[in-house]
Amino acid sequence: MDRSVYLLLRGFADAGWLEAYLSFLSYIFKPSHAAVIFLIVAVIYYFKKDPHFWLYTIGAGASLAIGAAMKYTFQRARPDVEHAAFDGYSFPSMHVLSFMVLVILLFRLSRNIYVRAVLVFLVISMMISRIYLGAHYLSDTVASVIVIALILHVLEEVKARFSS
Repeated sequence: MDRSVYLLLRGFADAGWLEAYLSFLSYIFKPSHAAVIFLIVAVIYYFKKDPHFWLYTIGAGASLAIGAAMKYTFQRARPDVEHAAFDGYSFPSMHVLSFMVLVILLFRLSRNIYVRAVLVFLVISMMISRIYLGAHYLSDTVASVIVIALILHVLEEVKARFSS
């Protein structure tokens, strides 16, 4: 499945605008940039006096730590594709993981359906970009979303127990 999705996406390689968009997205929201944006959003949370500020901040840090631990535990090689050469391990995608952390925090800040739709579109675009650029397999990006979903579930359970 991983290879099939990659080949499907690379079928659009002639669309220069697509490669430009996906490369830009991967660059702008690379993990180090996402971390800086996360810190800005965290400050906003703090000043909004969000009662769950520390819970979500700890959850975000735990998500990134778990992702990094998984990367070095599994040590899955990057895809072997002719047009790309990336360092490090493939599983899970830290681009998708760190971006999902940011998106979840932004979801909590905005209840606007249009803002949320754009955020979902950007998450899907980030997943596609990592596959299209040859940095990750589909399973790497999906695993990142699953990790975040599980951590978010745990956070919601903790929040419910301490809010009661």
